[in-house]
Amino acid sequence: MNQLNNKKPIYQVIYDSIAEKIHNSFYKVGDALPSESELEKLFQASRTPVRQALSKLESNGLIYRSQGKGSFVANFNPIGQWTTMTGFKNNYMRDWKKISARTIEIVEKASPYYASVLGVSSQAELIHLKRIRTDDGEPVIYLEHYLPPHLPIEMFQKDPAFISIDQLFKDEKNIVFTTIKEELEAVSADSHVANHLQINVGDPILKSTRVSFDHQSIPMDVTVIFLKSEKWKYVIEFNKTLQ
Repeated sequence: MNQLNNKKPIYQVIYDSIAEKIHNSFYKVGDALPSESELEKLFQASRTPVRQALSKLESNGLIYRSQGKGSFVANFNPIGQWTTMTGFKNNYMRDWKKISARTIEIVEKASPYYASVLGVSSQAELIHLKRIRTDDGEPVIYLEHYLPPHLPIEMFQKDPAFISIDQLFKDEKNIVFTTIKEELEAVSADSHVANHLQINVGDPILKSTRVSFDHQSIPMDVTVIFLKSEKWKYVIEFNKTLQ
């Protein structure tokens, strides 16, 4: 396919062609895309624009890439910007149709430590959510959210099955998370967490504490996540395009 006369950059031509095939279901969710070398031959292009196109497809949630295996079509329903940028991105994008969530408790309670993280009075009653996320019916993540008291609790009660809290903030309050800080640690499951994840007390799990900030650097959410790490692996891939 000769694209020399096309005014668009070659990486954009590659992107548009693949994106169109995904939207038209030529490539379906879970399908493998041609390899980089196959795309080079198909578009008579060098590796750099091919990788640029794949990077853009991944950034826009149309594909996910697995190191050593290739590129695959993602379920590109909106799932929240930060959901797809965590170390669990591959799980979300590959298994999106199998993933569900539910809120199991919403209360207002004082929590001086998390109040300090959110920058509010230690006496304030925070909104506290307890949630379960499942993969094909199996609980894999137990989450607790601590949220500022000025938010309407009703926004979290409307849909107990929401998946992404950053998408919920955007949809309900037009608040966009621009910065997230995350801390990971290995812990043993206590009885409370073990019960929700259906594992044994003392089993090793991964704990993540994530603080999300809006565009004014105001903390809007603290999420404490407990995860079955034998089920979902935390994977970070860094790809640098060589010039």
